[in-house]
Amino acid sequence: MSYCNRRALLGGALALLGGCGFRPLYGGGSGAGAGRLFQSVRVEREQGEAGFRLHEALVQRLRPVAGAAPLVLTTQTRLISDSLAIEEDDQITRFNLTVITRYILRPAGVGPSTAPLTEGEVRSIAAYNATASQYATLVAERQGLRRASEEIADKIIKRLALAYDPAWGA
Repeated sequence: MSYCNRRALLGGALALLGGCGFRPLYGGGSGAGAGRLFQSVRVEREQGEAGFRLHEALVQRLRPVAGAAPLVLTTQTRLISDSLAIEEDDQITRFNLTVITRYILRPAGVGPSTAPLTEGEVRSIAAYNATASQYATLVAERQGLRRASEEIADKIIKRLALAYDPAWGA
């Protein structure tokens, strides 16, 4: 295919996308759309290591601006650890760590009885191996929690972007 034909094909594809209402998720940069929403959210931190990991992952992705934020994101996280592989001597050698997080986005300064702007539940599963070394097993478990928290944060960010409504004032 010649260079001119490729350019014509690309131009036609872009025209079709524009005609169907396609809009890039981060269109307009950080000052518009979902980018503007992300800067307007304060993430409340949960207690414990899972809460810390999730909070750090969300703040890294949202990049909120300093000062009073008009929106507040709260999370509630549950951890479930299941044994997967049990050897003949009853030693557990592999675990699944399931992380389930419920999130709620509300305007700042309103009570829990106010209807949320959006809410939902996301889950992630991370597997890790148990070894004879307790330290190595603990490190593997923490790495699994970190991976699961990052995946949870990615899923929450995508859902917030999809639910974004300019009427929220963000």
